Amino acid sequence: MQRIFTLLAAVAALLVAAAPAGASTLGSRISAIVQHSGYAGSGTSISIWDDTSRRWVYLHNGRVELKPASNMKLTTAVTALGRIGTAAQLQTRVFITGTRSGSRLDGNLFLVGGGDPSFSNSRYSARRFGGSSGSVRDLAAAVKAAGITRITGRVLGDESRFDRVRTGPYWRRIYWMDCPPISALSVNQGWKRLGSIYSYRNQALRAAQVFRDALIARGVRVAGTAGTAWRPGSATELAVEKSPPMYRLIRQMNVPSDNFHAEVLNKDIAVARGMAGTTANGRFVTRRYLRSLGVNLSGARLYDGSGLSYANRISSRQLLALLLAANRQRYGYWFRASLPVAGVSGTLRTRMTSGPAYTNARAKTGTLRDASALSGYVRSANRHRMVFSILVNHSPYLDTDAARRLQDRIVQTLAGARPR
Repeated sequence: MQRIFTLLAAVAALLVAAAPAGASTLGSRISAIVQHSGYAGSGTSISIWDDTSRRWVYLHNGRVELKPASNMKLTTAVTALGRIGTAAQLQTRVFITGTRSGSRLDGNLFLVGGGDPSFSNSRYSARRFGGSSGSVRDLAAAVKAAGITRITGRVLGDESRFDRVRTGPYWRRIYWMDCPPISALSVNQGWKRLGSIYSYRNQALRAAQVFRDALIARGVRVAGTAGTAWRPGSATELAVEKSPPMYRLIRQMNVPSDNFHAEVLNKDIAVARGMAGTTANGRFVTRRYLRSLGVNLSGARLYDGSGLSYANRISSRQLLALLLAANRQRYGYWFRASLPVAGVSGTLRTRMTSGPAYTNARAKTGTLRDASALSGYVRSANRHRMVFSILVNHSPYLDTDAARRLQDRIVQTLAGARPR
């Protein structure tokens, strides 16, 4: 692995001093596209690598760190797969205190969050996750199956796996519409309804309320109200509900570009490495892991897991190195499969709906008011695997439609090319 990145560095060093077009005809074509796009300045960073012939196709400000927007989710995805595990499942657990007399519990029931961002009721799960999620209904059924039909105490939500910081560093105030409050315990990702911009401020309390209702719906009588509290050490585990495998959670994040999933998983990354569940710790683990893959992060700033932070900075070459490294890991297939497909799924469903990139390109999008990004993989006409990262920034506002046209045209050109 180290030899691969040493080779990349050596080749890059030779090309940096050359014209941005690179040495190939394909590079010249892409250079012409960029020069006529209106985005040929320092606010654009583009890196394209032919991973079949192992050579650069095109570099334009490849080392310039820009806002990646939701391309930051690529760093979260790779680290979650590599450090938590492709098949790992997050657990939402039920604990009880007090005494049991047959089917009666004289005490409290604790719903303990395990950092599963998919934990949801049946309706939300079916519409948002295709039914693949942690299930409120199944966990309530497990409580009844364990022999509990009456609870004299309360149902209490415990979100102590994470800290109580609900947003990421350097987020704009309006981002409450883009990401519900970050919590280790949530139901339906904290949204009041699917497609709404409004969320519940107290995620743990809302989860406890929904779970209490689910218990009652399944014939478990609950005398007390819902609330929040940390479970005591003396509490006894009663039931467990597992999330989908990590590779599914990553796909649920990347295809629609889900900010809540990204921020929760970023804190899960920290906990998985024995650290407190904070955004900063998740980013610390992420930087260390990416460096272990050979990604040089000098100059990069990784502040959150979703890309909402306006202080994030990373270059197209750094993202390209991440894509190359991820592709060579055991989880490479699952990482690629988590990305939207051009003209078919997620944030690429309405882009590149025809032409050689259609159904061919897999890439992560990113959009802020002043940033647009597209990074991923596409096969050329002669089946070369082309790896690309295209970042476009313009302050205070970017014409995102124009930036996307540039990105799509480049990817279509790569898909239709026959590089040597």
